[in-house]
Amino acid sequence: MRNRFEITDDHRKVVGKEFVRREQQVTRDLLLEYADLMGAKHPIYLDPKAARARGYRDIIAMPTFLIAESSLPLVPPEIPFAGSGLNAGYDCAFYQDVYPGDTLTYSTCITDLYEKTGRSGTMHFVIRETTVTNQHHETVALIRNPFILRW
Repeated sequence: MRNRFEITDDHRKVVGKEFVRREQQVTRDLLLEYADLMGAKHPIYLDPKAARARGYRDIIAMPTFLIAESSLPLVPPEIPFAGSGLNAGYDCAFYQDVYPGDTLTYSTCITDLYEKTGRSGTMHFVIRETTVTNQHHETVALIRNPFILRW
């Protein structure tokens, strides 16, 4: 039997507040390693010369690179989560290419918390939103990620 958890007003106080902020130095090796792990074949992710021939200044990050780097932690420490979760997908908007040499800042907050009752009981929805900016303070991506948490 699961522990009963309810979203309280205290938990709702985290909505809109940043709970993760971190920087990442993007290197060519990091992008190439990620592209290799993902089985990338397109030359804009692998070959600087081919990327430049297509109008880029160097290889670029695969869009999923930003999603992978923005994934943890799931919730802020104010939400006592020790159960299981289900990733309910991603809604992403990409605005700038990411190149070797970029410094990215990931800023994550909870934008919504709510409960729904399903066939197997109460599900707690946590909507996370991560804004990724570069060293020029340009928004690179906005990543919205709902999770269904069970306690």
